[in-house]
Amino acid sequence: MKQIISTIRLLVVMVLSSSMFMACNKEEELIKAVSIEVWGYNVGDTELEVSVDTVVYRNFRIQPNKPVSFGKVYKYPSNSLQALLKIKDITSGKAVFQQHLSLGGEDLELFFPLVLINQQPLTINSPVADPSTNKLGFYIHYPQSSDALDIYLKNESGQMVYIAKSVKPSTWTYVDYILENGFKEAGKNYTLHFTKTGTTDSWAFQDNEWMSQVYENSLYFPKGDQKGLVRTYFVTPGSNQLEAMRLFKRPK
Repeated sequence: MKQIISTIRLLVVMVLSSSMFMACNKEEELIKAVSIEVWGYNVGDTELEVSVDTVVYRNFRIQPNKPVSFGKVYKYPSNSLQALLKIKDITSGKAVFQQHLSLGGEDLELFFPLVLINQQPLTINSPVADPSTNKLGFYIHYPQSSDALDIYLKNESGQMVYIAKSVKPSTWTYVDYILENGFKEAGKNYTLHFTKTGTTDSWAFQDNEWMSQVYENSLYFPKGDQKGLVRTYFVTPGSNQLEAMRLFKRPK
């Protein structure tokens, strides 16, 4: 009799363990995830907060006059088809950016460019890709001056190549970019310089060399023999360095 009872208890334990294991697996199968990235700049005195549906990222605040560099993995039930990405002014509660997300698709990496200038979103119109060249777009935010400027790239040996000339602040400038010898190697350290038009050393921002240059390796410029790429950038002097923010998904 004792043996029968022991056998029954063992069977009960096995059934319960199996049920718990199946329930855990079922729960794991019900959860999906997507990567969400928002990249750009927040010009103005507004502190911002990001949320996705009921998930509020209180430990991540977008500071005034600082880059926007939000990147999180958002987990959601597999039966959810949409979510709402929202960025709001913490003080007023006003939404400054909203985006409905389609969930469950093949794209597991969602990217959104966002530049706010005094709470107003900057229209970002990327040029159409051209397989014969690369398209670069620049928006210069420098309200202290309306003077045109030039943009050139310089390599470690001092060789220079112009990217764009007579660029006007507060407007989009688009240029074709074909890589030249001396600027194709991804491992090399190239520097992007901004000068007053027609000069190579009259610095565009605050008459300061350091505030008028930025390392190109963080901007994902085309390399090697790449063609057909589109790259857009927002450029503005920060508190202690020049800020150049990519407005496109990070290349793989």
